[in-house]
Amino acid sequence: MIIPNLMVSNMVRSFTFYSSLLGLSVEIAVSSNRQPLPDTDGSNVAFAILSASGGQLMLQTVDSLRGEHPGLPSRPGFTGTIYFRDLDPETIVGRADPDIIVKPVELQWYGMREAYLRDPDGYLVCIAAPGTPAKPA
Repeated sequence: MIIPNLMVSNMVRSFTFYSSLLGLSVEIAVSSNRQPLPDTDGSNVAFAILSASGGQLMLQTVDSLRGEHPGLPSRPGFTGTIYFRDLDPETIVGRADPDIIVKPVELQWYGMREAYLRDPDGYLVCIAAPGTPAKPA
């Protein structure tokens, strides 16, 4: 199993994006002194694990992650795409701020309906679900 741990600059914004917009469930959220924070909107959270469709994603603040790994950059950065399968792209894009939509929902030749969004720290996120591919002419 691969579980990405994303460095985030503002946990409240990231919670809003991943849990409120995308619908991921918060499995655990802890403060900087490693105390559990139940029922949080991301306030005072240093590290969290979120889940959906059998997959997980970890979020960790810049200060928390750099405290563990001082050699890391002082701001988030990533080259790649985080792919969420089995989340309804039409519903999520319909709720999303148009400024974060990189690519609207499109049915791909391999049968997936995909949309691309930019999260609050600039990570590229693909929301995908199986669809019906177009039949060749």
